[in-house]
Amino acid sequence: MLQHLRRVGRPESFRASGSVVLLACIGVAVTLVAVASSAAVSAPSFARPVTYPTASMPGQVALGDLNGDGKPDLAIAADGPVSVLLNRGDGTFQQRRDYATRVGGHESVAIGDLNSDGKLDLVLSNGGANTISVLLGNGDGSFQPGRDYAAGAAPISVAIADLNGDGHLDVAAAREGTGQDITHGALVVFFGKGDGSLQARRDYPTGTTPGTLVLGDVNGDGKPDLAIFNERGAPGANTVSVFTNDGAGGFQARRNFQTGITPRALAIGDLNGDNRLDLAVATERANTVSVLINRGDGTFRPKRDYATGYLPGTVAIGDLNGDGKPDIATGGSAFLTRPTTLSVLIGKGDGSFEPRLEYAAGGFATRLAIGDLNGDDKPDLAVTHALYGATVSVLFNAPVHCTVQDVRRMTLAAAKRMIALASCHVGKVRRAYSKTVRRGRVISQKPKPGAVLPNGGKVDFVFSSGRKR
Repeated sequence: MLQHLRRVGRPESFRASGSVVLLACIGVAVTLVAVASSAAVSAPSFARPVTYPTASMPGQVALGDLNGDGKPDLAIAADGPVSVLLNRGDGTFQQRRDYATRVGGHESVAIGDLNSDGKLDLVLSNGGANTISVLLGNGDGSFQPGRDYAAGAAPISVAIADLNGDGHLDVAAAREGTGQDITHGALVVFFGKGDGSLQARRDYPTGTTPGTLVLGDVNGDGKPDLAIFNERGAPGANTVSVFTNDGAGGFQARRNFQTGITPRALAIGDLNGDNRLDLAVATERANTVSVLINRGDGTFRPKRDYATGYLPGTVAIGDLNGDGKPDIATGGSAFLTRPTTLSVLIGKGDGSFEPRLEYAAGGFATRLAIGDLNGDDKPDLAVTHALYGATVSVLFNAPVHCTVQDVRRMTLAAAKRMIALASCHVGKVRRAYSKTVRRGRVISQKPKPGAVLPNGGKVDFVFSSGRKR
């Protein structure tokens, strides 16, 4: 994963889930797999990815109207500059324009109006320089040179919100440990002065090796709180640390909640419809998403894990199938022997999820964001790819299509349910003897997994009669 290639500034997940202008996370992904419990559930479908070049080693992608034309543009943190791709209005994008900052480890970017001039600005994490950079927007999609602020160590993710209630946007960052305490990181808060400049930072200890930072009111007091996952080491590994806001921009001591093994990305959103913000954590070693449901007071129930694709490193939350219930998207797989997919878990509305479905990612998914990119009121996906090329892919939400799922080795009943869940129809079904595939399991299918067909497209199966006797 990107984390392993780039240890100086670490990886994470991005937003799509919670914030819009409070863009917090660092990556995101999507997956759908296995047997669906109800064929009546409708799955999202996506057109084939359209890919655009970015600066090298792209990380988080953030969505925002950067040139004031009412259309969401893309800002992508990269290894040296930040890449800005302006939307033409139909979800296609102009050639990128890069803006140089301090070199090194730009894994996270957040968007917000820091100087109250009605023009959106950018904040970047500079892992290699141990700073964050503020780039003030000119209102036409271009940006002024960055101004740097010392973070004390390598910042990993950034987010923007009014943390102290003074009407000015502030910046929060998750950063690695320092000096003799390199195994422990910190939440770093920079209060905004309202003119685009920031005050000196305040530090709050986190757990070990913190990652994605997300913002949201988790305890219902109307003030933005913060959550950060803790990746590895002891104590505090494989947890999410939640910091509740004291109302003056300070934060109470963290409370830790267990996740799956090796968390890599974090998203925030109301997953069960109770108007309380919940958490979704992509866990790489476990190949799962851990869902933590909010009890309403800023504490969370024990995690419930859902299988994803291989090595999920990004996660986002959004209603991808238009049923009014939030879904979860993740992405990953950095290995040529493993398929590179986005996974989508369709939400049931009560905080639980259907088994994952899988979609072509356009390359190894580094970070993912969800938003309506072409103005059709349907959430689309933007996915960055740092391995095997520096690109961002746009996947339009296309409900008139079915995406063929991989049902090989499934039982015939399970395969039929999965195909129906993906808005496809079962075509011809025939039997064949097989020495390697158990009786009653699918040997092969046509078309191949990942094919995008018209809505109701047919998928043919060959299933096993077992060994010939």
